[in-house]
Amino acid sequence: MSIWYLIFICGGLTFLIRFIPLSGLINFKGSELYIKVINLIPIVVLTPIIVQSIMFDKNGDIINFISFEIICGVLAILTSILFKNVMITILLTMATFLILTNNQFFL
Repeated sequence: MSIWYLIFICGGLTFLIRFIPLSGLINFKGSELYIKVINLIPIVVLTPIIVQSIMFDKNGDIINFISFEIICGVLAILTSILFKNVMITILLTMATFLILTNNQFFL
């Protein structure tokens, strides 16, 4: 058997093991701890990605000044706390970033 077939089969099985209980295809009721852990996964995965893209430049050096990315990051945190709605947070933050980066007054 080719190693690539084995990789794809293992990847597919791993995906199905994680997807089926959460998809609603079977009647699966996880424990309270399981539900809490599942709810933390997006925060744990996205936080390092977002912090790295906001706080570091392309060379990997930490940014020493206030940039549009930091302003929009703070706005996104405040909007998400205030509205608790992902779409409002994304739309407001992206619109603010678009205005800040395309306005000649701020450049």
